[in-house]
Amino acid sequence: LNSLYTMFEMTFSGGWPHYARHLIEEVSPWFSIFFVLYVTLVVFTLIRITYALLIRDTMQAAASDTERVAREEADEKRALTEELRELFRAADTSGDGFLSHDEFNEILAYPKVQTWMAALGMVVQDHEDLFGILIEGEPSERGISWEEFLHGIMRMKGSAREQDVLCNMRDIRRILKHCQALRS
Repeated sequence: LNSLYTMFEMTFSGGWPHYARHLIEEVSPWFSIFFVLYVTLVVFTLIRITYALLIRDTMQAAASDTERVAREEADEKRALTEELRELFRAADTSGDGFLSHDEFNEILAYPKVQTWMAALGMVVQDHEDLFGILIEGEPSERGISWEEFLHGIMRMKGSAREQDVLCNMRDIRRILKHCQALRS
């Protein structure tokens, strides 16, 4: 029992050199082989297992954080889509599934909508530019469809730099149209 306690103390107290030295110097140098193997296998193995468990738990926590963030982003996108759907329905007074230029300007005139758009990071300074940015490809005579509206708002949501790029894309489309008209 005494020897088991000594081995326990050597393993967990870090005082194994003290015990090993007595046995090696006073009993037999052959005990050095035992202690080298013991310390290598037991002490270092315990340390490695402890580190491995800590690292595993840390990685699991990081993975669950990533999953949680992805879920939250998906939930936010779903909520934003639903809010945009309600806005689109409210703006589509004709009920044809398209926002005309007039319907679009009417809904943007409401301060609540302007505040909401600003909260999304969208600067609504020029309604004409915003309407032009939301149109993908050739403008329809009927206006902006739900898909164009949703995709356009999602693209514009964000920093002013992204919005500037979208304005540039719209201007490039206009220039391209003029070039094609000149070529014809």
